[in-house]
Amino acid sequence: MSIFRLGAAAVPCLLAVGPLSGQGTKVGYINSEAILAEYGPAQEAAKSLEATLAGYRAEIDQLQADWQEDATEYQQQQLTMNADARRNREQELGNRQVSIEQRKQELNQQALQRQTEVFQPIMDDIRTVLEAIRVEGGYGLILDTVSQAILVADPALELTQEVMARLQAGSGSGGER
Repeated sequence: MSIFRLGAAAVPCLLAVGPLSGQGTKVGYINSEAILAEYGPAQEAAKSLEATLAGYRAEIDQLQADWQEDATEYQQQQLTMNADARRNREQELGNRQVSIEQRKQELNQQALQRQTEVFQPIMDDIRTVLEAIRVEGGYGLILDTVSQAILVADPALELTQEVMARLQAGSGSGGER
């Protein structure tokens, strides 16, 4: 749900601008968790993602169980092994543990990709609806109470270029450095 995580810095920057309602700008908010919990396509996407993640967890659990079984077997046999055999077996177990960790990282990346694939169309739909509500209702901003981020905003409220111009002109800090 990356659409809802636009950055924690957005709200403090917004607050630094001053009260928008005093300037005639209308501000609205939503609860993204409630929308995602109640919106049918989001529920379907969550089920699909959970099924994929369950498969990933099962794979990792099996790899770890196999490794643990082999490690226990090694511990039981190590006293009867010569030094070279122990060293080789320890190296093998260590290499397998590294492989398991690498596989976990691969599956985490795949899970993130799958989450994006499954939820991006839903996020696009939500953003389209939010933008329509913003325009129809005359809202300057619509915030999310969960992520405390700006979801949609009137482009006329964009101050980035003004801030950059002042910074480049040296008037942003109130004094020389």
